[in-house]
Amino acid sequence: MVTIMAGATACSSTSSSGTGATAPGPSALKDAKGVTDITIWHGLGAANGVAFNKLIDEFNAANKGKIHVKATYQGAYADLLAKYTAGLRSNSTPTVLLAGDIATGFMTDVKKNIPAQDMAKANPGDLKLDELSPASRNYYTVNGKLQAVPMNMSTPMLWVNRDLLKKAGISKKTDLSTLDGVVAAARTVAKKTGQKGFTMPDDDWYIEQLTSTAGQDFCTPDNGREGTAATGITINTGAAKSAISKVAKLYRTGVAVDGAPDGSAAISAFQAGKVGFLLQSSGVLGVLKTGTPFDYQALPFPTSGPKSSSGAVIGGSALWLSSTATRTQQVAGWKLETFLASAAAQEEFSHATGYVPINTRTDVSAGQKAYLKANPDFQSFAGQVENTPTTSATAGCVTGAMTAIRTSNINQLQAAFSGSKSVGAALDRAAADAKSAIKKYQEQVGQ
Repeated sequence: MVTIMAGATACSSTSSSGTGATAPGPSALKDAKGVTDITIWHGLGAANGVAFNKLIDEFNAANKGKIHVKATYQGAYADLLAKYTAGLRSNSTPTVLLAGDIATGFMTDVKKNIPAQDMAKANPGDLKLDELSPASRNYYTVNGKLQAVPMNMSTPMLWVNRDLLKKAGISKKTDLSTLDGVVAAARTVAKKTGQKGFTMPDDDWYIEQLTSTAGQDFCTPDNGREGTAATGITINTGAAKSAISKVAKLYRTGVAVDGAPDGSAAISAFQAGKVGFLLQSSGVLGVLKTGTPFDYQALPFPTSGPKSSSGAVIGGSALWLSSTATRTQQVAGWKLETFLASAAAQEEFSHATGYVPINTRTDVSAGQKAYLKANPDFQSFAGQVENTPTTSATAGCVTGAMTAIRTSNINQLQAAFSGSKSVGAALDRAAADAKSAIKKYQEQVGQ
């Protein structure tokens, strides 16, 4: 991924919008003649893609004769970003790109996008940024400015097999809000039932969560968000190392079961009733609803740091508006982003996919209130996002080297969990690899 990004930077400029031009206002579209055609590329497949295309159809119908959107699925997020990078070289990028969360550093660095904050200021009659959830704004704000409009937001949860916990003698009143509480309960499940107590995907996203819920920035300094680029990661130090070590010990002592990099083994083990606790995304709800034969529950991701500064980092993707499109297309693209981020569209998309709405006005909808009442697990998702403190730790790391960092971290963490390498040695190696990956990326982009 880093070599792909290097080619993209040749197309970048030094201005905040990528062109040096100010964000266009409503007149750019109002004065246009005929239909303004725009494009959007996305990485939403299966049911998520169906729901997204339905929203695109609704927008086209509402704007018939004025704006027409062509939506194109470009594969999973990594494939999407590779095609976008190739498009930068050939000047054939879409008007709007729906890019995955960890693309934020790269998308900010290439400077081929108009910041959402600038478009909102130039078009006061459209999207109101203060209606977006604080957690979503926090993630996509870089150097003090909102860069993209969040579209779909997931959050990591603690999934609990209530039947297995009951068999182990663990009461529903047991405090599972802390990592220490979950670790102790997982050991009890293994000891009393003979089943495994814990599992999670072998995915660095969950290590990043263990870091943020310890109240510690994943990257230094300031998660790369305060004007100084990230130089390394912190998982081999402090509260993050402590939290990761506690989880690693569950694996090394036979309490936990390997979850596989894609999480398939973790989900299968949990759904088969063979494990007490599963750390997984809120997006797994649709899978668990089909064929899970026991009482399960979604609880907030357990913390190990102070409540005032610790919490989960969101996942999902966001809408990036091209600075190389025509000014008419830019305003049309902003109209599309305004629609997709609206309370009504977010409610519809959320119910179809399980993603948490990013528009806070969705919360007051009668339909949403009824949905939450009928779906208590979803209420837990929304509650976690709403109650997460806005800090640099919970914003997550911004660097274009995140893909390389995650790849190295997964390899080292698997070694630590399996016992083939000490936890300290594995985390130190991960930190050293991350430092090298960031340095290589920064040399390629000229930071």
